Amino acid sequence: MKLLALRCPTCAQPLKPQNPEVVVLRCAGCGTAVSITDTGLASTTIHFAAATVENFDAWVPLWLFNGRVNITSRQTQGRNKQAEQDAQQLWGYPRNLYVPAWDLPTQVVCQLGGDMVQRQPQFQSTAPPTQATLVEAVITPEDALKLLEFVVFNVEAGRKDWLKELHFTIEADTPQLWAIPAQRAGSEWRLQPVLQ
Repeated sequence: MKLLALRCPTCAQPLKPQNPEVVVLRCAGCGTAVSITDTGLASTTIHFAAATVENFDAWVPLWLFNGRVNITSRQTQGRNKQAEQDAQQLWGYPRNLYVPAWDLPTQVVCQLGGDMVQRQPQFQSTAPPTQATLVEAVITPEDALKLLEFVVFNVEAGRKDWLKELHFTIEADTPQLWAIPAQRAGSEWRLQPVLQ
């Protein structure tokens, strides 16, 4: 076990994570994004998505991969040619793959990620706001890649056929961490519209 002094690598101000599983948070003093790993703390890059609304509560973290899903086998009980064509059309070329990185149940991660994979939102980067509240990221890039498998399963299971078996591989580049504007809705966060 290694003990880490939770101080910002830029300004040395103490960092105060709200979640014990945090992997990226923002320094309240200087605004530096700080990643926490087993080897230590380091400043990291977060891309802030430009919002189309002025007022929202916080920014939520999202891993964005550029990659490709290669379906090697898709077995169903019936034969729905439209569902097969839709699957081929969706995964037939490289695309953005999204994994929400804040504290969410796996099922919600899969639903949000699957919805975004199908919609393919593009984000315009804006300058990091000085006083922005960033919800802590609790999912590592490695875990996000594993969660992408569940996202793909979720999308394919939602088609109008009886999916029995699915085999695929994912080829993905190193992800970028994006901060997306969000509005608090009870205990949940609702993503706000962004410039595309």
